[in-house]
Amino acid sequence: MAERKRIMEMPTTRRRNQKYLILDTESIWDPYLREAYDSIDRKNDHARIGCRKLIAVSLWAIEFDALGRLSTEPLQTWLATEGLTESDILSQAFQTMRRYSDHVLVGHGSIAHDCQIMMLAAMSADLELPRQLQPPEGPRWRDLRHIDIGLAMKAGGKTWHHLSELLLRLGLPVGLMIGKADPGVREKEIRWSTLQEHCERDVLFTSLALTALLRLEGQVPTTILGMHLALCEAFLRQRPQAICAPLLRRYADEIRATLIPAPLAA
Repeated sequence: MAERKRIMEMPTTRRRNQKYLILDTESIWDPYLREAYDSIDRKNDHARIGCRKLIAVSLWAIEFDALGRLSTEPLQTWLATEGLTESDILSQAFQTMRRYSDHVLVGHGSIAHDCQIMMLAAMSADLELPRQLQPPEGPRWRDLRHIDIGLAMKAGGKTWHHLSELLLRLGLPVGLMIGKADPGVREKEIRWSTLQEHCERDVLFTSLALTALLRLEGQVPTTILGMHLALCEAFLRQRPQAICAPLLRRYADEIRATLIPAPLAA
């Protein structure tokens, strides 16, 4: 009986499904908000983040099953174009976040940037926040709702790693990241197709960084290269006409060649 009790008390090593919702947003300075704030605080030389308005939101749901196998859902993007406003795209994004309410929201620099802008925009639009953006109920480790990869890597230190730094260390080709700092927003126009691809590519990049972090922490048994291959192939299936598709295809093929040597592949 005592032996049975000890067995029952032993912690299980069986993995649970892990579900994540990858986020990226793009925003611009709102001329009215910026001018209004400048007139209130003339001594401040720097525009405040509250003067930015959302123009794009991208979300991508991914999941690991108990065996560590990775699956993805459709990549979704909402743009403030063709008559849609900041409130419209935020409302649609929130609906998707509620549909994936059991998924942990993931971004890079998202706590200080994306989420701040989204919460201010939600106030303006009188929208209730989805579960992922609300405070956890109890300890964070028990009710994990949001992972900021930048903060997770920073931990208690002072060094902040840019997403491009992480990707370079993971072996991502430089060519895939050229233009990463240019979302296609110009003073008098917004290149919407460029903006959408920029936002969606950042979601892919964030997912690559997330899987590496999960592997680092022992959360998933799959190799980093194996997960990166799965994510790249999923992205290419959903966005075969993307400008980055040829380079991404080459990168995926290189990973496959590394994982499956030519004699075995034949």
